[in-house]
Amino acid sequence: MATITLEYDGRNSAIKQLIGVLFTLGAKERKGYDETMQAIADYRSGNVTVCDSFEDYLKKVHA
Repeated sequence: MATITLEYDGRNSAIKQLIGVLFTLGAKERKGYDETMQAIADYRSGNVTVCDSFEDYLKKVHA
């Protein structure tokens, strides 16, 4: 299976029809983030803990 990322102008009706045909032929739309984009979003939102060492990690986990 291959993954293809498309970027197009949403006002272009010919491209929208072509994408509709691709979906009719069995292409699937994947919504949301891929793993890399999810990791970047987590980092930017502050959901990532940064530690200098394993001992530092243990202190933060058990604090």
